[in-house]
Amino acid sequence: MSFKDFIKNEFPSFNGEVNFKEDVLIKDKNQSEFTLSLPIYLNKIITKERIKTGKENLKAWETQLAKIHKVWGVPPEVIIAIWGIETNFGEKLGTYRVVDALATLAFGAEGEKRKALFKSELSALVEIKNKKGIEIESLFGSWAGAFGHMQFMPTTFLKFSYPFEHKKPPNIWKKNNPLDSFASAAHYLNAMGWVRDGFILRKISKPSEMDYLEAGISLGSQNGLIAPLGHSGPHFEFDMNASAIFHYNRSELYVFGVWILSSALITAPKKILWPKNRERIGASEVRVMQKQLTLLGYNTFGIDGKFGFNSKKALIDFQKDIKQTPDGHPDRSIFKRLLSQPSP
Repeated sequence: MSFKDFIKNEFPSFNGEVNFKEDVLIKDKNQSEFTLSLPIYLNKIITKERIKTGKENLKAWETQLAKIHKVWGVPPEVIIAIWGIETNFGEKLGTYRVVDALATLAFGAEGEKRKALFKSELSALVEIKNKKGIEIESLFGSWAGAFGHMQFMPTTFLKFSYPFEHKKPPNIWKKNNPLDSFASAAHYLNAMGWVRDGFILRKISKPSEMDYLEAGISLGSQNGLIAPLGHSGPHFEFDMNASAIFHYNRSELYVFGVWILSSALITAPKKILWPKNRERIGASEVRVMQKQLTLLGYNTFGIDGKFGFNSKKALIDFQKDIKQTPDGHPDRSIFKRLLSQPSP
């Protein structure tokens, strides 16, 4: 089925006014949260300029943010940090027509599950037009179809957008007024379990015993431990607030980014010593790792370049068999060791 036929059959209300964007599919396969290591990702998004601008905005919107904090419990610095990471404080709201991005992904994303995800987002976009009276064809956002100051997806907008002080549909994309976006983000985080006066992450001493398979943030975890660079790197504990941010963006790197930037807006930037020899491999190498693990009898239940729970379990089982600390961290050292194993 061609792209035009897909739109005609599945979303006839668009009347063919939708464009296929090949570069959207390329970006979908190379997301920075999946291709960058944590230290590199943090150096990319936590800059002196971003901290400086964040502090200025924290002051500029102080009164309004205090009101939002009182209602939803989300601190001002967290809202500003997310704003800074998502759109550089409203400077980069996106250059893709949302309908084009979502339609492209609904048609051509990798895997039926991912296609279905964006198909549901495209349906939600139609609902926004029909129920909210918003001219969706003129909405611009990211390559993934997120829009507004805080980058909401259409389904999130329908469920959690919230006006700051009026009853009309929230305008989360108004260039010079992010207040509806601020309120909507706080409403969303609160709904995802944000705890007033809680914490996001906290550095701890390395536990004497730790199950690295169970470590890490997931949609089902409310609190726990995380060692983003494995057993030889720093260890942290997290609570419900980290889980709420993870729901906002399903990347542990993103959670660390929000934590460190929000902390830098009210105190000095956190200094964390990351081991230099534990940089994780990229997505293309993860695919090779998944193939090799499966070939050796450690099933990863798929080869997609994304290092999830099944891949981590397979790697930990391999590490146990070669008498290595089973932390499941896919760094270059274990990658080389894996490739050196003779085929069965």
